[in-house]
Amino acid sequence: MAEDAIVFSEANPIPEIWPWEAKEGGARIVATGRSDFPNQVNNSLGFPGIFRGALDIRATKITDEMCIVAAEELAKVAEDNGINEDYIIPNMDQWEVFPREAVAVGSKGIEQGVARAKASTEELLKSAEAIIKRAREEVQNMMKENFIIDPDEK
Repeated sequence: MAEDAIVFSEANPIPEIWPWEAKEGGARIVATGRSDFPNQVNNSLGFPGIFRGALDIRATKITDEMCIVAAEELAKVAEDNGINEDYIIPNMDQWEVFPREAVAVGSKGIEQGVARAKASTEELLKSAEAIIKRAREEVQNMMKENFIIDPDEK
């Protein structure tokens, strides 16, 4: 394996190579699709923010550039939280990533002319935070009332 190799073994539930095996083989950074290992790469990190941003500006389409700024915002969140070999991407519990992505996506959509509704960065952030926070609270309440079962607590 090359020096300072980065390995993304994304197959689930069994990755192509286990993280410890990749590390033993010389990998410096290992990411999988699993939440029980560091660096879970999950498409669920992108979709909420991308869709929220597109919905908030009533976008006529989602452009590649809107998705790219969402990915860049994921990287910024990781950097803001101290990026390191076991933390190259935010995890699903870091809900603040979703409003940040939504603002980036909405702003890019406005810039590109695909928005049917305009809003300032501050308005986009305030709206996204409120909607996402409310949704998370509703899910937590449903879990508390056992309408939704936490798979980790079975």
